[in-house]
Amino acid sequence: MAEEANMGVSTLHQWFAGQQNMLPHAAAGFAGIFWEQIAQRVNARGWAGYLPTTHDEVFFLRAWLGFEELARSNDEVGETVRDLWHDVRFWLRCSIGRDLTVYESGGLVILLRGLWESLCSADPIQPELAQSLWAAAYSALREDQDSSQAAA
Repeated sequence: MAEEANMGVSTLHQWFAGQQNMLPHAAAGFAGIFWEQIAQRVNARGWAGYLPTTHDEVFFLRAWLGFEELARSNDEVGETVRDLWHDVRFWLRCSIGRDLTVYESGGLVILLRGLWESLCSADPIQPELAQSLWAAAYSALREDQDSSQAAA
């Protein structure tokens, strides 16, 4: 980080009052980069863009999952992660094209997190299976929307 900021490590430590206080800033910075990549993929690939398909995308996903794990023991990093998932729920609503119930939104977040974990595990799920599960969730929510519109 110091190199990227073009300053000495000691200056960086002094500015952020030590390594522990840099962590939430690093998490927020990385989160911004990571989610910007996802937004670009979603814009390019649609719903499928939420799941990684290349080694580089999986690399960044593993780093994000590391921050998610760290959020369990660091309240400030946890706050950053929670804020970002709030934004993701907004993106999911936009992807579906309607407001989602708390149940639907929560289910999508759980499914997405689970698929991400499964794609990065020691015995990873096949990417095609992950995409099929993710596509099924999208189809189910779209069908619910179409059914609601037809009933109205």
